[in-house]
Amino acid sequence: MKTKFDIIIVGSGIAGCALAWQWHLNGKTVLIVGDKMKGSSSVAAGVYNPTILKRFTSVWKAADQLDYLNHFYPLIKEKVSSNFLHPIDILRRLHDEREVKTWQKKSIRPELKEFMSQDISSYDNTAIDAPFNYGKVSGTGWVDTVNYMTATIQFFGNMNCFLEEEFDFNELVHSKDLVCYKDYQASKIIFSEGFKMTANPFFSHLPLQGNKGEVLTIKVPGLQLDYIIKSSVFLMPYVDDLFWVGATYNRDDLSDIPTQDARTFLTSRLERFLKLPYEIVDHKHGIRPTTKDRRPFVGSHKSYPNYVVFNGMGSRAVLMAPWAAKQLFDSMYKDIPLNEEIDINRFNNN
Repeated sequence: MKTKFDIIIVGSGIAGCALAWQWHLNGKTVLIVGDKMKGSSSVAAGVYNPTILKRFTSVWKAADQLDYLNHFYPLIKEKVSSNFLHPIDILRRLHDEREVKTWQKKSIRPELKEFMSQDISSYDNTAIDAPFNYGKVSGTGWVDTVNYMTATIQFFGNMNCFLEEEFDFNELVHSKDLVCYKDYQASKIIFSEGFKMTANPFFSHLPLQGNKGEVLTIKVPGLQLDYIIKSSVFLMPYVDDLFWVGATYNRDDLSDIPTQDARTFLTSRLERFLKLPYEIVDHKHGIRPTTKDRRPFVGSHKSYPNYVVFNGMGSRAVLMAPWAAKQLFDSMYKDIPLNEEIDINRFNNN
């Protein structure tokens, strides 16, 4: 006799956890199959930001995603009695007068003025060198991704709804109305495996791109930050005297090791504006699942409609995944069509 669930989710990273909570909060039963935190989610700093501060542009559907983020994570807090959401403004360190003028010009655009302050901001902090001051971004912050995933796995594990293992495709059996995996069955299975999707026999044809990211955890005694500082790298307060520094983006080197080149890049950029001595405490890496059009992969397989993919959130998973999980849930249970820009039917070959 197989144990029945409404859905089986493969993957326990940021995206997989968003799916699990979306289903659970709507009264559905969930089985998560995952290897805990071995993917890029385990090294994500969890910064959410509705703007792209390299080009001073807006993230796709930023306002919708941010509204849902601020609704979603507090609901989980009620379930696990732990807070993961930490709102904090970002100060974009401006590099020269040209950037000052560009900031002032871009900040009045309709899609950006809600988040970007038109006024150039000063910040009296002698530890940070910023001769041209800052542009301030609101509606930003960070999600404590490690604690979020740990609490999620524990919550579902306590209900016997978490299976810790590498997914074995040889154990997957489907029929018209059911999906069976070992001793479990559900109406559908959702694959949310991150970069491992490249080895998924049903969805590996989708044009997923790997993007290696590396971050440092540093200790800076005496440094007090009231903001996330964004320059060519970000400096984010974590706990006590610990701070995150990141991140790199590398599509060419997808090796599963941290690199000296990335370490050198991060420290050299950090030292351009941090005026205090620091100690490197940790150096982590992960392969982000990204897409060419910066839109996630969501939708059902054409030949196996019970098989669904939920992937490609890239570096914005904490912001995008909750919103995208709601879109998927609504398409399955409320007959609301998926947004065409995230639907894998846009590739017409699945």
